[in-house]
Amino acid sequence: MKKQTLFILIAAIWLMTAGITSCTNNGGKTFTVEGSIGGLENATLLLETMTFPNMNGTPAFTAIDTVTADPDGNFIFSGHLRERSICRIKMENNPRYYLLLNIYDEKLHISGSTNDPKPLFEGSTATLVLNGFIDELRNKNMEIIDFSNNVLSQSAVLGDSLTAVMNDRKDAMIDSFYAYVANFADTTKELTNKIVALENLLYDRQFEIIKEKAAPIIATGDTSNVYVRELTSKVNRYQQIMDEEAANSFLGKTATDLNLPDPDGKPIQLSSLRGKYVLLDFWASWCAPCRKENPNLVALYEQYKDKGFTVYSVSLDDNRDAWMQAIRSDKLSWPSHVSQLQKWNSSAAAAYNVTGIPASFLLDTNGVVIAENIRSEQLSEILSELLGER
Repeated sequence: MKKQTLFILIAAIWLMTAGITSCTNNGGKTFTVEGSIGGLENATLLLETMTFPNMNGTPAFTAIDTVTADPDGNFIFSGHLRERSICRIKMENNPRYYLLLNIYDEKLHISGSTNDPKPLFEGSTATLVLNGFIDELRNKNMEIIDFSNNVLSQSAVLGDSLTAVMNDRKDAMIDSFYAYVANFADTTKELTNKIVALENLLYDRQFEIIKEKAAPIIATGDTSNVYVRELTSKVNRYQQIMDEEAANSFLGKTATDLNLPDPDGKPIQLSSLRGKYVLLDFWASWCAPCRKENPNLVALYEQYKDKGFTVYSVSLDDNRDAWMQAIRSDKLSWPSHVSQLQKWNSSAAAAYNVTGIPASFLLDTNGVVIAENIRSEQLSEILSELLGER
């Protein structure tokens, strides 16, 4: 059962298109980048280096040169890099258009148009390989997104059995995506491109693959190389996060029982729902992501409520009227709605280490937690496997 989400894949593609880099214009090798790009006539262009020092993948940019293209869209950048670097050329007034480069001492020539997603790179094999890799990732990502959206939109028509088959196919597509990235990391010759692939896997939290593929690089202990240094730091930190998450996880444990008041003040005990699969859902009327997810959750409840699935909704509201209005507005039709109306002072939230919402825990018929913090798409897959044939 896959834990990956399309959100993660989309984030990964952004990571790949942003790159992971390090370079400086002090000393080192001399590079030249010449370009002739239709649509860049008289445009101000920036050549920037990029690093990813932050754990959340936010790129850091450093401009090392600025030029103005001539009336025909021709431009030239030249300078010095102390090590092979991933850089980007972007338009000053249109940050959505950029070109990715992997350069050190090359004399690179670029030709094409701003309307063409695949410009021609000559004189830099590393740049050509990097862009080919990113293009393939983008194509695979869009295939997964399109296929997933199609399955989600037609699940009611397809029926449980066919939906399960389609979800298995989507899982295979995701596996293929990661296999491609891992294989690229194995086979590409340039260290910078190899680490771009590993950074993508890191951002997607594919730790088991990372441990295997990054180990030889980290083992060099080359702290003078910014790529190796940043990769080592992130792998170590993510391992620490994994260890902490494992220690705090509720997976495989019997859910802590809750006995909270419904809107009329009558207590509803979580354990009273034993015998059904229960989604313990922490939300609030003021939580936009929660409200956005609610229609999908309602659809799944209606689909599986007669097959042994229900929801136990714990609101972190502190205003009863707002809570009730959200229930009515979002048509939350399951009966188990509870709240202490204490917002973050809720003992229920504390019992489940909830520090952000939406947060959810799927319990099996014996009250054992079998999934944590899943969204509607993942929940749909799980319920299809568990209850689809009933």
